[in-house]
Amino acid sequence: AQRSQATQSPPATIVRSYLPPPASHRFDQPACYVASIDQRTPSVINNMSDHCGDDDDSLGSVDSNDTTMRTIQFQSLRDDNKLEQGISLVWPTDPESRTLALSTLLEPDDLAPLFAGAQWAGTRVWHAAIHGMFYMEKEYGTEMATGASLLELGCGLGVPGMIWHMLGGNTVLSDQESIMSQLHANLRTNFPDTTKTMGGGEGVKEGGATKTAKGPSHTISAHPLSWSRDGVHKLSNDSGYTNGFDYVLNCDCVYEPLYGKSWELLVEVIDELLKINPKCVVVSSVERRRADGIDGFVQRMKSCEHVGSVVQVLRDDKLQLEIYVTTGKQ
Repeated sequence: AQRSQATQSPPATIVRSYLPPPASHRFDQPACYVASIDQRTPSVINNMSDHCGDDDDSLGSVDSNDTTMRTIQFQSLRDDNKLEQGISLVWPTDPESRTLALSTLLEPDDLAPLFAGAQWAGTRVWHAAIHGMFYMEKEYGTEMATGASLLELGCGLGVPGMIWHMLGGNTVLSDQESIMSQLHANLRTNFPDTTKTMGGGEGVKEGGATKTAKGPSHTISAHPLSWSRDGVHKLSNDSGYTNGFDYVLNCDCVYEPLYGKSWELLVEVIDELLKINPKCVVVSSVERRRADGIDGFVQRMKSCEHVGSVVQVLRDDKLQLEIYVTTGKQ
């Protein structure tokens, strides 16, 4: 697809001032280790309450008392027993100030044992996801508004990809099969007119990626992705983006205590996506934690056959955030 010069090469300098929240924003709020499992209809849906519990450990799940979350009007929606049923947020730059309302409940068949990484993490909103989307909008907002395609890897609730779509882009959300029912339900609720069911893609193939226009071809969809090279091709075929994506985003997908060394598979996926479309821009937003494995992830990406460069575009030691932009060989 046609791309501006800004998307051909990542910024060369560290970015520290792109975020709307003030510097006093805290990242030390406790994270909730237990995904909500109550299936009852919430009787209170406008209660601002913590999205996390009282656990002493901190993994960076957001909190409605957090400055950044107040910026996006984040709310945790709870029933009379104070069990979380969902979340809502309003993106600050959305001209229509639409509310994104997402269920955080898993279907009974999808409920996982306590501490099962993917299923639990898939019901949380992470700081790296919100700040990653702030970065995407600042750097690639023009392309987003004109229908550029985004693949979100390990999307969980899929907030960044949904915001990308809400502001004009075409989105494919991807994660494990076990959270697809939750994703599909949330897409139908929030985007009934533009959600694309699994099957062939829409839009006109042009250049390296599928270029679509807003309107009938402005779509969002969710597909399971097994992190493998074969999985990439299956997703590309199922979603209709056989020539690749303009942008790929992954947020907080690297944390060895929770996910093990699955980042090694993530690197393979990124390398294959850049093989399919060398013009693709891959953005990795991560939060640093003890023994997270991020350094190994970055070094492995730099050694990949189809990776041209890996550039750190944000490092904020106070917020413990890093963002990397990876591009292909052209």
